[in-house]
Amino acid sequence: MKKIKVIVPVKTDIWNNEILRTYERYKDPDTELYVVNLKKGPEAIEQHYDKVWSELFTLLEVEKAGNEGYDGVIIYCFCDPALSAAKEKLSIPVLGIMEAGIHLASMLSRKFSIITTIEEGKQTIEDLLKIYGFKRKCVSIRAIGVPVLELSNKQKLMDATLNVCAKAIKEDKAETLVLGCGSMLGIREEISKILNIPIVEPGLAALKLCEDMIGLGLSQSKIAFPVPVSIDRCI
Repeated sequence: MKKIKVIVPVKTDIWNNEILRTYERYKDPDTELYVVNLKKGPEAIEQHYDKVWSELFTLLEVEKAGNEGYDGVIIYCFCDPALSAAKEKLSIPVLGIMEAGIHLASMLSRKFSIITTIEEGKQTIEDLLKIYGFKRKCVSIRAIGVPVLELSNKQKLMDATLNVCAKAIKEDKAETLVLGCGSMLGIREEISKILNIPIVEPGLAALKLCEDMIGLGLSQSKIAFPVPVSIDRCI
């Protein structure tokens, strides 16, 4: 049995059930999932400002997972809040969905585009691409113009995303597309068939990679992510 805690790093629970339903469809038979959102923090993450508001509360929830006996943790937001700190603190695998998604995309083609929510959030993605070393392979970041909190309107999401995906293929020469928000759910398969291109849903990439890491007995290197030094910290 593999126990994985999925942390949605916002204070609203509107995505929890849909994430769990999607994960249940793709998970290994022996994987047990628990999806939880934060009690404090932003209601959505679009920019650096929201990400910082989320990070301490996300990290505290990650630490709880380490104490609760989970085998792995997924931080379910494309901005990967508190990811490096979480990898330092825990010895079990900790994955962010952007990190997982772009690594998978890089294996499917030579170049990819990221399809995100709003223009104001593109800088956060650009900065992470530099940190992860994938800026050269990402040919564009395009926004659909729909904020995170409006993504539950599936027809609106579908129409806006399909249009932008088509432009990324034609104008940017993208060979693979990555959905740049964990809440862009339920549209990947249809758009992929229409446009005949691989589309990576980053939350699913993180799930399968987390399961494989657990199965292989792998976790983040403590040379790369050393355990935090012992000093007094309080909130």
